[in-house]
Amino acid sequence: MRKRTAKKLVKCVDDILSSMEMLTKFKENSYMVSKVKNVYSDNMAVLENEKDAGQRYSELLDEFKKKIESSEIEGAKKTADDFKNLISGSIVYKVVFMPYKASMWDSLESVWMAADKDERCEALVVPITYYELDSNRNPAKKVNEREGFPEYVPVVNDEEYDLENDRPDIIYIHNPYDDTNLVTRVESRYYSWNLKKYCERLVYIPYYKWIDGVSSTVFRSAMYYADYTVQSSDDAVKRCIEASPDYARLLGMENVEVRNAMEEKLINLGSPEVDKIVSLDEETAKMPEEWKKRVIKSRVNVLYNTTIDEIFVAKSLDKVKETLEIFKRQKNRAFVIWRPHPLLRQTLQSMLPHLLDEYDEIMRAFMDDDYGVLDINASMNHSIFWSDAYYGFRSSSLTELYKYTGKIVLKDSPKIVRVESNMSENTLLARLRETNVVNEPEVSLENMIDVIYGNGELKNGSCVKATNSGIKINDYMLNEISF
Repeated sequence: MRKRTAKKLVKCVDDILSSMEMLTKFKENSYMVSKVKNVYSDNMAVLENEKDAGQRYSELLDEFKKKIESSEIEGAKKTADDFKNLISGSIVYKVVFMPYKASMWDSLESVWMAADKDERCEALVVPITYYELDSNRNPAKKVNEREGFPEYVPVVNDEEYDLENDRPDIIYIHNPYDDTNLVTRVESRYYSWNLKKYCERLVYIPYYKWIDGVSSTVFRSAMYYADYTVQSSDDAVKRCIEASPDYARLLGMENVEVRNAMEEKLINLGSPEVDKIVSLDEETAKMPEEWKKRVIKSRVNVLYNTTIDEIFVAKSLDKVKETLEIFKRQKNRAFVIWRPHPLLRQTLQSMLPHLLDEYDEIMRAFMDDDYGVLDINASMNHSIFWSDAYYGFRSSSLTELYKYTGKIVLKDSPKIVRVESNMSENTLLARLRETNVVNEPEVSLENMIDVIYGNGELKNGSCVKATNSGIKINDYMLNEISF
């Protein structure tokens, strides 16, 4: 039964006991006798109306009725305790996941898996509708990505889901922007302050992996309006709390009030995205059909991640063009799996429109050639699993997540178009055997490809062992709302 039903039933039991105890003090008062009888009748009718609660429920209810009707108050109290324990133990919590982009589902998936397997939960996945915005920040296209979720995830059409009447116990979201995103925007009924009206706990889990000492503490409205923001490190919690004065200015509130809220809401429970990375195998990350016979073991398959941040840092696409040229020159020994950020083109269209034609031309030329594949899959896991190494911007959460594979990571410096590394092959080989993370300009992309090509054992990563954050988050939130 739902928690609100259980609370109602327990209140009925308590009201009956209270009224019967009152009757012992005023049994000569006809008005009180009549009032107690009405209380008993009304509340017992509610208890009896719960017809699907099971045999044990019926047995304890009958026992409770007999002891009340025979005025065995002490016996009734004992039965009431057993009855209430049964009711509270029968609660099934409604837990609803409301992702908006299928490509960001990994930030919630392991929590959903934990809830879906938990007998205490009824878990639903309701992908929510959003709009792509034009350069004037006006809705240009209505989108719902429910068809892009994995086949093993049953999804519910948000237009058919009655949130206002269902009132789930917990809602999980990964979109924190509400009405402030400049590229996409969810429907207003899904803004965090609106969702909060219809659940007991609203939980925001970021769709990016925090990078200690690097990630930004920029305020996002769901951080304040949600009951909890799940972070993946103590550094994230500490630095976001320290940024409370900045948040307070944006909210127009007192520093101390916002800081107190952040201290209560921010909690380190790990990263569901890491859960996904360390669990990948050939079955869960099946190679896309169009990659077969192209992504082959004889070459160094490099995942090239192009982020929105690095384009804004570089203020041009020159580094992207130079990087693709390197792969074109090296195509006999290297192969690129290019994964531009899913919102990169929309962001250029909205915020850097002068680069849009150039980006489209780069994309057309790449698609017409044969030195790589474009990864536009909703999930980044195919690229992570089937690549041998990674190249991308240091502040990208994908850069951080790739480290957990144990395979080589080269961090890109987007302002340096042509990297000239003076490190010898032997020195670089020793470095890569010692650590799986190196940086430009100390190491160039071409250097990395050459050394990995000549030393195939460097392709083999060893995934970091990590506690399952999904189970941890699910247990924590259920304990928070336990009856």
